[in-house]
Amino acid sequence: MKNKRIIDSWNKIEPDSTADARMLGAILARNQSGKSEKRKVSFMNKVLNFKRLAPVAVCLVMVLAVIAIFGNNAGWFSGKIYTAELDGGTLNFYKSGSPGAGSLDFGFDVIGRELTAEENNVLFGDLGATSHGLFSALDNTLLRVEGRTGNTKVIFAAHSNPVTDAIIETNRKASEVNGVQVSAGYFITHANSQGIKNIIYLASFDINGVQVYVECGGNEDMGDEWKSEIISVIDTLTKNTTP
Repeated sequence: MKNKRIIDSWNKIEPDSTADARMLGAILARNQSGKSEKRKVSFMNKVLNFKRLAPVAVCLVMVLAVIAIFGNNAGWFSGKIYTAELDGGTLNFYKSGSPGAGSLDFGFDVIGRELTAEENNVLFGDLGATSHGLFSALDNTLLRVEGRTGNTKVIFAAHSNPVTDAIIETNRKASEVNGVQVSAGYFITHANSQGIKNIIYLASFDINGVQVYVECGGNEDMGDEWKSEIISVIDTLTKNTTP
């Protein structure tokens, strides 16, 4: 009974409005102070983190710039350029795309025969090549000659006539060798079932109005040998203006 009177009396006590306001103000002030302090600390942490990361970011940019320059010179992005210094000029081989399908259809009947040693000597000079010629069946005009010297294929063709049955882009910046503009390139095949890739070097140029196409290649592991051989052939052919 006594406890009930105490509880009833407690419930009848009205809080003082002034005390409430004072207490509420203190609570709000404390909470606001805590938030401001947290925001201040958070902002300072961001500033400090930025100052710590700024040198790292600068170093990263510099590293990427060096990689870009080195990679470009090494051919990481556009394909390595193989350069050969000859007595008659500098020869550059640029990376080319894989060959596409072409055609050797002349649009009229042709006849063929093996060229004589004298005829081969006129066209190939001292390369010791053997070759096969295609002639027009109408007037015996020589249209195309395909020969081989060592591991290198050499083709001569009159202008407006097809040169090869493959379309290979070598329209990069031309090199000047012995006064002749030479467009040279290379491409690497996909690996076969044994994981072996082939590298093919090629070049095209004109001699006295005759189209000349040169190609040499094989196992990529012997790439330097194929390159040396085709360079020697190109050097010899560009010195021979007979065709």
